[in-house]
Amino acid sequence: MPGRIRGCVLDVVERVSTIRYGVYGLALLRIGYGLILLGLLLLNYGDRRLLWGPESPLSSGPLRESLAKDRTFSLFALSDSGVQFEVLYHAFIVLAALFLVGWRTRWVTPLLAIMVWSWRHRQPWVLDGGDDVMQLVLIYLSFADLSARWSLDAKRAARLSASPDPGTGGLRRRVATVLHNTALLATLIQVCLMYMNTGLLKVQGGAWQEGTALYYALRIEEVQPFPGLSRLIYDNALLVTLGTYAAVFVQLTFPLLMLNSVARRVGLVAVMGMHAGIGLLMGLLSFSLIMMSTDLLFIRGSSIERAAQLVRTVLAQRVRTVLAPVLRMSR
Repeated sequence: MPGRIRGCVLDVVERVSTIRYGVYGLALLRIGYGLILLGLLLLNYGDRRLLWGPESPLSSGPLRESLAKDRTFSLFALSDSGVQFEVLYHAFIVLAALFLVGWRTRWVTPLLAIMVWSWRHRQPWVLDGGDDVMQLVLIYLSFADLSARWSLDAKRAARLSASPDPGTGGLRRRVATVLHNTALLATLIQVCLMYMNTGLLKVQGGAWQEGTALYYALRIEEVQPFPGLSRLIYDNALLVTLGTYAAVFVQLTFPLLMLNSVARRVGLVAVMGMHAGIGLLMGLLSFSLIMMSTDLLFIRGSSIERAAQLVRTVLAQRVRTVLAPVLRMSR
């Protein structure tokens, strides 16, 4: 028996030190975060100085006092210089673009994590809460390999070796692989804890217990991008009750749902639908997209790979269909 246990332990150690798990999900997360950050930075480009720069209502003095009180920091608070702000903001855009395409992510990811942290703490009331999740996840994933798939780093690795995944031997690579898997596991646990904590907080509220919380949430005029659509839902008592209890149930049971392959699919569809609804009905678009990008880590790599292959096949067929008349005319 002790020999069998020892064999199992050695097998686990061998696996976590030689196989990097979740590489497809991490690639999708990288692309999702990169697109979201670029979208936010570019869409708010004209108002950047007012939102996060020297023209912000939160001036440098109160900002530094607030940061000191919270024992945190922000690169945007180091100086009142408009030039420094412009340099930081544009460096942020460059880092987000490099992160998106997966160029030198080993160095870009921790730099981006510092920038997101600084950005969020410069003006914590501007964004919608998804930035809190992103800054935490990026800290964990600074130790993971986010560019093993669909990145410039992966293409460079393929050119340098016969295989995109060079040999699993070597102490340095084994340590990096253990760090990668540990960071991935920490992120998955963190997401599960966030959902469970949110669910536990909900069940303490009277509106959630009575099944009416969704009604009050959808009645908030300040966060109604489509008032008519919101009205269709909150005027239907059955939809309100089902939506309220479903949100609580999915969040409370999320960790358990992820333990079974069939339940995982149901849970992911439910939680993705919940976030899509939040983004559509309450206008919290960046929050919803960040959470949905993070939830992609729970999808098996084989499923993502099959979906990617299907997309490539469909696109190839469409391209051939479009080019077929042109090729016939050229003959």
